[in-house]
Amino acid sequence: MTLGALSMALLRLNYRLARVPLQLVEDVGIALLDEHAPMRPAYEQLLIPCDHAAAILLGDEYAATRAADMRRRSAGVRVTMPRRHQRVDAESAALLDLQRERFERRQHTKDTDRA
Repeated sequence: MTLGALSMALLRLNYRLARVPLQLVEDVGIALLDEHAPMRPAYEQLLIPCDHAAAILLGDEYAATRAADMRRRSAGVRVTMPRRHQRVDAESAALLDLQRERFERRQHTKDTDRA
């Protein structure tokens, strides 16, 4: 083993050790959150560049796999979140229209009763 390969192996080990608390937070705290909670994609967007940089700079295949997995998972969430918000907005608008229609009917009934 050359000196360069040994130093890269030590750097990879140091990165993996530094990544342990972040992984613990992800496994214990972030995993308990709903997949659509804003904190979860934000945390993943913090970790993806770190793992990607470690994969490129340190030649860490494990970090590359982790970054790719998180990127794939967060991409799915980024696609479904706007759809979910659109659905909620549409349901809210339909409910508001229904309530407005009931209110107008009541007002019309009161006006006809007065006349």
